[in-house]
Amino acid sequence: MGVALAGRGSWALFSLSFVTVLREGIELALLLTTSLLLTSAFATAVGGLLGLASAVLVGWLVFSATVRVELAKLFRVTAVLLVLFAAGLVAHGIHELQEAALLPVTYEHLWNTGRLLNEDSWLGQILTSLFGYNADPSLLEVASYVLYLAGAGWALLRPGRKELQPAPAG
Repeated sequence: MGVALAGRGSWALFSLSFVTVLREGIELALLLTTSLLLTSAFATAVGGLLGLASAVLVGWLVFSATVRVELAKLFRVTAVLLVLFAAGLVAHGIHELQEAALLPVTYEHLWNTGRLLNEDSWLGQILTSLFGYNADPSLLEVASYVLYLAGAGWALLRPGRKELQPAPAG
């Protein structure tokens, strides 16, 4: 940001912000128009005002909470979460390719934790959607999850990795 604002990048930042806000405004107009066509004007107005109030409240809470947060730690935690999400997507992709018979199933059920944590329970559904939890994964699913997690985790957390330093102020 500091580099962009110091040079000619300020127009790029302005354009990005402008297009983002414009896109969200168009999306809001489409949603409110659809709501107006499907419900009454009163319900649409109340829903729009409740949405606006909620957005202001959430924005204020996020701003007031993040003022005291060290951004480097926050981004490190979110990066680790993203790697876990991506590992789950890789394993789920392998599962789907095996179901489509595009990848071999060498060992179908490595284990079964369905009695402990069923995929259809609320916790199982959350873990499945976020981290790719599978109660009875195949060997290839587990191997792909572990290999992706090891590779991406090493790339993210390896010793000697240079952290991005903020641009000097002023």
